[in-house]
Amino acid sequence: MPLTSTPVDESRTFSQVLEDLGLGVDPKLTLDEVVEAFGDRGIGAMVLVLALMALIPWPPGGKAVFAAPIILLALELAFQRNEVWLPKWLLRASLSRTTYSRIITTPFAAPAWLRRWILTWSIRVGFGPESTRYIAAPWVRRRVRRHPRGLSLIKLLHRAESLTRPRLSGLTGAVSEILMGTACVLLALVMALPIPFGDMLPGLAMIFFALGVMQKDGVAVLIGWLTALATVGYLFLIWATVVEIVDNIAGWTSALLG
Repeated sequence: MPLTSTPVDESRTFSQVLEDLGLGVDPKLTLDEVVEAFGDRGIGAMVLVLALMALIPWPPGGKAVFAAPIILLALELAFQRNEVWLPKWLLRASLSRTTYSRIITTPFAAPAWLRRWILTWSIRVGFGPESTRYIAAPWVRRRVRRHPRGLSLIKLLHRAESLTRPRLSGLTGAVSEILMGTACVLLALVMALPIPFGDMLPGLAMIFFALGVMQKDGVAVLIGWLTALATVGYLFLIWATVVEIVDNIAGWTSALLG
């Protein structure tokens, strides 16, 4: 159903709206309340919220719960709707407000193996003591050391908002939104597939697309497209690996039976 417009303070940043949603009186936070809180920024904001939630570890099948509404919202973006439409049953979906607040404020870090790789892996170029070159840039390693427990979603959003601003308007127009909406439909489908780490890249791509739509930031849109291309590359790598494994099994079976 189309949502009735309610007065909202458009001067509030995305992160401020998220924080305020955790302060409501009702112990349950409904999707309807979230949509109304964002007003005209609803589509981009909802895609961003759902993509962020989908990146959190969930039981098997949990990603599909977020993929379905993302697909609906992405179609609305592709068809250039001006207001959010979601089925009544979906708008009634709720989450404990305490759980919601904990999710957005609890720091989370990259896996230990990834942090260790960022801090220690290096390559040797040439000879001598100056030949070692770390894989990760110095500023990346500094940040990993500075935040061993990671950052919360709210802090990450504060930083993203400080970096985004209206620019490269050619990448944020109507045609671009149609293309981004179509891409988000495909990315949400990929996110729902049972692929190892297959949700990370699609989720990040949709987050950058949503930031681009909300902030009219062409740089965020460009990063979103690069991440979407990386998703395609990862899928190709997974497909090639599966084909290779199947071929090896078939060859091994043929040799065993022959």
